[in-house]
Amino acid sequence: MIPFTLRENLLTADPDDCMAQVVSEKAQIFTQEKIDAEIIKRGGVTEAALAAVRQAEKAVYADIIADGGVISTDLFSTSFSISGVFANQADTFDPKRHAVNLNVNAGVLLKEAAKKAKPFKKEGGSTDPYITRVSDSFSGDTQSVKAGSIMELLGARLKFDKADSEQGVFVKASNGKEYRCANVVETKPARAVVQFPADVPAGEFTVEVRTKVNANKTQSKSMKVGEYNKTLTAVQA
Repeated sequence: MIPFTLRENLLTADPDDCMAQVVSEKAQIFTQEKIDAEIIKRGGVTEAALAAVRQAEKAVYADIIADGGVISTDLFSTSFSISGVFANQADTFDPKRHAVNLNVNAGVLLKEAAKKAKPFKKEGGSTDPYITRVSDSFSGDTQSVKAGSIMELLGARLKFDKADSEQGVFVKASNGKEYRCANVVETKPARAVVQFPADVPAGEFTVEVRTKVNANKTQSKSMKVGEYNKTLTAVQA
């Protein structure tokens, strides 16, 4: 079952229509360990044998990607894309200006399985911030943001009090460190524009909005947090 709630639809002019947002529930999140446990329960393989296969499988996948190869299986397929602007036909790849992005898509088996999953509506939609799109305002890239560039967030309930250091747009980098986007260009319910911190290291990052601002413009006592559901890539200038 796929639980979902309804949120306001920002893609149309109708003030009443809604769009579905899938709700992630802890019991439905299957880590590698939980998946392996399910495989072992079905029989035919021991825990030690499965662990050995998993270790080899991960190493093979990593080597394929590192070598520039693509993976195509019934479960998933991969592809590469390159972001950044090239000055002209003679320009070459420069890691300071360009980034390699790995794209992962569901394979045939998972696509067919998804058709069988049944959604159900949960009453009581969330009042937390909701991010629908993040992009580098200078390049328009929606997969990577250059350090020091201007980052635009679209969604709902994104307005925050920029004078409160606990509120705002926060970036969680691959090194585990958290960065607050202190320079705020604009903060509105459906749009937030901030400067991406220049000291964020190159690599993957996640972004979230923290706010105490309610829909009626009052301040709530508790912090409301909305995390973007996609992982992005920071590119050093």
